[in-house]
Amino acid sequence: MQNKNLKVFESFSGVGSQRMALRNIGVNFEIVGISEIQKWGLLAYSSIHESIDLNTIVPSNEEMFTYLKNKNVGYNFSTDKFDLPQKGIELKKIFIADKITKNMGDIITINPNEMPDFDLFTYSYPCKDISVAGHQRSLEEGSGTASSLLWECKKIIDLKKPKYLMMENVKNLVGKNHIKYFNQWIEHLDSLGYSNYYKVFNAKNFTVPQNRERVIMISILDNKENIILPEGKLTSKTIKDILEEEVPDNYYINKNRYENIYEVLENQDISYCIDANYWKGTSVVGYKTKRRRQLVNDKHNGKMRRLTPLECWRLMGYRDEDFYKARDIGGLAPTALYERAGRGIVVPMLEDIFSVVFKEYINT
Repeated sequence: MQNKNLKVFESFSGVGSQRMALRNIGVNFEIVGISEIQKWGLLAYSSIHESIDLNTIVPSNEEMFTYLKNKNVGYNFSTDKFDLPQKGIELKKIFIADKITKNMGDIITINPNEMPDFDLFTYSYPCKDISVAGHQRSLEEGSGTASSLLWECKKIIDLKKPKYLMMENVKNLVGKNHIKYFNQWIEHLDSLGYSNYYKVFNAKNFTVPQNRERVIMISILDNKENIILPEGKLTSKTIKDILEEEVPDNYYINKNRYENIYEVLENQDISYCIDANYWKGTSVVGYKTKRRRQLVNDKHNGKMRRLTPLECWRLMGYRDEDFYKARDIGGLAPTALYERAGRGIVVPMLEDIFSVVFKEYINT
C-alpha cells in the first residue's frame, strides 16, 4: 500500500529545517507553500530545496521590486526598513526564489482564503521579544512586536484547520513573563479541537553537541490517541567532532587576559547555544562572562578560534551539502550563513519528533 502524501505549509520557513527533517526520515510529503520575508532565508531555502535557474525570463527590475515589496519580502524588523536591491542579479535571484518556493510573503498580509489546503502547518515565529538575550518586550496579541506574529497564524489555523501543527520557539516562552500568553494560545487551539503536546527539548540530547533548549509543540486536530514525544539521549559527540580540518587565519583570536582559557575550552564538550548574532564575533571576555558565542580550541594546532559558518550549520544538524548550496548557489555571505544557523531548528530533534507523529507517511 502506498504511503499517504503529507501536504505542508511552512511559515517563517528560514532554511527549511522542518522540510529537511521530513526529507531525512523518508516522509512522503509535498510543500504547497511557505511564508518568508527575509531575503537570505528565501535564497537559502530555494537553493537547498529547489533549483534557481538564472535563465528564467523575468519582468523589469521595477516590476520585480514592486512585486516583492508588496509582499514585504526584504523587510527588516530590526531596522524597520527594506533591505531589497532595486536591480541586478541579486534582485533577480530573490524574485525567482520567491516564485519557485511558492512563497506567499508576509504572514500579516496573507489571505487564508487564497491558500492551498495542507495537512501540516509549521510556525517557528520570531523569538526576539521572548528570548532572554532579546528585547523581552511582549508576546501579547496586538502588541505589534515581532514575536506577536504568532497571533497572525490564528486566522490561518481558524480557517484551514490542518490536521497537524508544529510550533517552535525559545525556552523562555514558558518562562514567567510569557507563559500567560502561551497558555492563551493553547486555550484557543483547544477550542478548535486540537490536542496539544509540548515540552522543552535540548539539542544535546539529539546527536548534536550544542546546549540549545527549545519549546516544540505538536497539535493534532480531533486526535484519538495519545502522543508521547521523544526524550532523546545525551549525545556522545563533542565539539571536536564537528570542527573543520583547515580553517583560515582570520578565525583565530588572542587569548586576552585570561590565562586559563585553554583549560576551560579543553574541558567543554558541548557548545553554547548558537545565536543569530554570532557573526558579530566574540572575545575571551565575552565568552567567559556571558557564556555565549562559542570559542573552540582547534584540534590541530591547539590555538583558540571562533567557529566557522559551516561548523555552526553542523551544530544545527544540517548537511554539509545544504550549507554549500546556500553559500554557492544562494550566494549567502558568512554573516548571513551564521544568522541562518542561529535562527534555525536543530534537524535531528525534529527527525525524532516527526518519526513519532508521521509514522503513516514514512516511505517503507
